[in-house]
Amino acid sequence: MVKYYLRTAVKAITHNKMYSFVNIFGLTTGLWACLIVATVVIDDLSYDRQWTRTNDLYRVVSVYKLGEGTQERFASAFAGLGPELKKDFPQIESEGTMNAGPLQLKFNDQESNGVSIRELRADTSVWSMLDIKVVSGNPRHYVDGTHNLMISESTRDKFFPGIDPVGKTIYQVPAYGEKPAPYLITGVIKDIPANTHLRADVVQLTKAAIAPLAHDNAGYYQTQYLLMRPGVDMKKFSAAVNKWYGSYVGKDNKYQFEFQSVKDVYLHSEFNQYQEIKGSVRNIYIFSGVAVLLLLIACINFINLSTARTITRLRETSVRKILGAGKVHIIFQFLTEAVLYFVLATVLALILYRASLLPVEHYLGHAMVQTFMSHLSLLFLAIGVILFVSLFTGIYPAWLLSRFNPAGALRGKVLKTGYYAQNWLLKSLVVVQFSISIVVLLAMIVVRQQVRFMENTDVGFSPKGLLSIASISWDGKADAFKSELREVPGVEQFSITSFIPSEGAGAFTREMEDPDHPGNKVNVWYITGDINLARTLGLRLRSGRMFDQALSTDVSDDGNPDNMIHQPSLITASTAKMLHIGSLNEPLKKDVVSTPVGIVEDFHNESLLHSLGPTFILADKSPQYGGMLIRVKPGTEREVMISLQQIWKTIYPSKLLETNWVDDQLTRQYAAEGKLQQLFAFFSLLSMVLATMGVFGLIVHAAGQRIKEIGVRKVLGASVGSIVRLLSADYMKLVFMAILIASPLAWWVMNKWLEDFAYRIHIIWWMFALAGGIALLIAFATVGFQAVRSALANPVKSLRSE
Repeated sequence: MVKYYLRTAVKAITHNKMYSFVNIFGLTTGLWACLIVATVVIDDLSYDRQWTRTNDLYRVVSVYKLGEGTQERFASAFAGLGPELKKDFPQIESEGTMNAGPLQLKFNDQESNGVSIRELRADTSVWSMLDIKVVSGNPRHYVDGTHNLMISESTRDKFFPGIDPVGKTIYQVPAYGEKPAPYLITGVIKDIPANTHLRADVVQLTKAAIAPLAHDNAGYYQTQYLLMRPGVDMKKFSAAVNKWYGSYVGKDNKYQFEFQSVKDVYLHSEFNQYQEIKGSVRNIYIFSGVAVLLLLIACINFINLSTARTITRLRETSVRKILGAGKVHIIFQFLTEAVLYFVLATVLALILYRASLLPVEHYLGHAMVQTFMSHLSLLFLAIGVILFVSLFTGIYPAWLLSRFNPAGALRGKVLKTGYYAQNWLLKSLVVVQFSISIVVLLAMIVVRQQVRFMENTDVGFSPKGLLSIASISWDGKADAFKSELREVPGVEQFSITSFIPSEGAGAFTREMEDPDHPGNKVNVWYITGDINLARTLGLRLRSGRMFDQALSTDVSDDGNPDNMIHQPSLITASTAKMLHIGSLNEPLKKDVVSTPVGIVEDFHNESLLHSLGPTFILADKSPQYGGMLIRVKPGTEREVMISLQQIWKTIYPSKLLETNWVDDQLTRQYAAEGKLQQLFAFFSLLSMVLATMGVFGLIVHAAGQRIKEIGVRKVLGASVGSIVRLLSADYMKLVFMAILIASPLAWWVMNKWLEDFAYRIHIIWWMFALAGGIALLIAFATVGFQAVRSALANPVKSLRSE
């Protein structure tokens, strides 16, 4: 019986090639897209779940209270907090610091060039927190007097092919100080999995420094982790810790602490702008929804085409019923056909999926650990889900065919409950298809406009032609470097500064009373740099004056914020408004450092994700630490870069010169939104192609069913235009209905998405008109092509059998 079902299904699939192609193409595309997106989602959800003690590992999050209902969260805490907690709370098994970031290394102290790799800097408690598997060496034995470095197998194979690197010394390219720091390779370890926010190529071990925890909310910050004993109630523990810290500090305590499970760090760290490796749970929801919708469109195509085709298979089904086949046999026959379609589509989708993995990983910028090819359990799960979907999708057309009365069908009649009574379902599903496509298309348009808005918004200074040098120690040679730079043709201005656009909002913050909300605090950012900073950035003066080189009082000698109360500063226009600063050249209240002498137009010292906050600019006489901004004359960029590299090699032969164009840095701030736009463009194209393929199959079938009607109309004098209108009018109405349904849904969804941006576009009418117009144009082109083709057919051929 199974052989018979399969043989009949194969014959049905090969009999109508157009119908089969549309079905298999649609299902293959939908399944492939669903598998790719599902892989990204599953991989994102797997982050930091591979560690043996993952359920007991937590990161300390500080919560700083600015006032009633206002707080800031950041993923670090005062140095010394972890050791102090471990002394007083037996629930803590281990504590330590771990922090991942870039590291510049070179292989001997004479080389000036280095390579950038990712480093995990951790103290020796890392052995109890993470599963680090040693391949060679004895890295657990800490070697005093040098930096202890463990390198991964892939790093060893890349930089030490065929050589045992254990015991060798490599060097860090210095950013601070002139002498390269030696790193002793103490061991080779298995590669750290890519699905962790602590992703790294090497691990630098440090000895835990026991810094005393201050009693006055002071000290430097560290990224700290706690390994709890199994079974600890973290809510009770958090309450106990915060009560303890309140007693430890006293009545002036402004901090509380949260303990973030390591499993949540990757997807739930939107508050931590300095965490390089992080995802977004919001994007997980978006991508999951889009994947399901794409598969839904493909399944709707199959249901529509299968249902539409039932009318052509009534005689076949009726003969089988007369020969003794029951409803169950008919249902099984057509379910077998549906499953076979899905099997063929699944094989093709898996081939495409396998070929797409590397490009997708390249696009994401990292390897995916959890894929359907690397884990058989995931592959079997995917096949099981696809089998279920195939049965669920095929059940309705199979059930519909089994219900027809064979006697009526053989006479060319069907019951009212038959095919034509089901036409409402086909139309409803077409509306659903195009509604989904229009929602995704509208989402793409909104995301694209928001990205363009952020990229093109005036940030208050001129990033074009502005070159940045990464932060270093200038080692007392800053004046010599500036002197050489001043002689380079094409260099217009330059400044050593703590502020590099896109790399932080300033050098430090102070809090002050909020004039508009007594009892609350506001954070005030301070940007420091030499006296040329404002001119190099191209800030525009609104009132007062800029810093003056001739006035020695304009600059600070020691850079100590506590000694700057009378130091002149520049403030932004919004700062003057927010802090109610009405006059210049007067010292402000004691909780605000400096005396404003000039007001400049607002500029964005952070990305447009954040609102403008109070910002002061202070001039430092001779900064010894920081980056540099260089204003380059248009057309001389190449010559300036060559000269800059030559000067750098002369003055800083052991330091790595790291440069970026500021406009590129600002654009990279919105890389995540840019990728989201690209993905929506791709998904909208896929969804529209799938919806169009479905409508194309339906119009081909409908034209075939009405071929004699069209022939009669032509003989009676109907024009080509009237026949095209006849065949296409219903489909255009369905697309209009889809536009009406999709528009409010897309408006609501995208408004929720835009809420995360401090500065955002407004969703306006032309976006809906554009998305609807594209959908109408594609649908009309698809339907119109087949309608014109049918209208131009020779009516004699269609009526010859009458």
